[in-house]
Amino acid sequence: MDTTQSRAYRSPRRQAQAEATRAAIVRAAGRLFAERGYAGTTMQAIAEEAGVAVESVYKAGSKAQLLRRAHEEAVVGDDRPIALYDRDEVRAALAVDDQRELIQAFARTVADRAQTLTPISRAFMQAAGADPAINETWEELEEQRLTDMRRLVESVAALGPLRDGLSVEHGGTLLWTVLNHQAGWLVAHHLRWDDKQVADWMAELVTCLLLPTA
Repeated sequence: MDTTQSRAYRSPRRQAQAEATRAAIVRAAGRLFAERGYAGTTMQAIAEEAGVAVESVYKAGSKAQLLRRAHEEAVVGDDRPIALYDRDEVRAALAVDDQRELIQAFARTVADRAQTLTPISRAFMQAAGADPAINETWEELEEQRLTDMRRLVESVAALGPLRDGLSVEHGGTLLWTVLNHQAGWLVAHHLRWDDKQVADWMAELVTCLLLPTA
């Protein structure tokens, strides 16, 4: 029997199984970070939640790495390595030719993420306050969020005027400061709004901040 050929034949399946295990671990970590916070989540607890050996969890990454991966998945909605603004649903939302329709479409597209993203973000911020390395990662993610907000404003500005005196850069900064994770926590978890209510709130807020009075 050609063992080299046999190993080559089995390799794709083993790789797929390993990827599925890592994905399950990240999802389990995300659930626990959201429920218990960063400090209250142990690697053993993640292993039990994922139904794997704790050694598999350590192979998947450190606790801090699992936190970042869980946060990234919550931002984009799944574990595919595609940035938020490069995803088909976001591209479709940004492809409309009316400012208000674009804002509403974007809000509908991202509102459902508030339910899963905000508790993980709270865990991330708590961990950042105690760990300089995690804080550095959090700062990187916030810089990316600021860039994303400016890209949204650029898309809106390409379809018509912003409100008097508002630049794209300042508009992006405004959205970055108000459409933050604390606000998401308040509307999605404290007020317990559903996805439509969150989307309506987001669209109203963005419209008021960016567009001239109708």
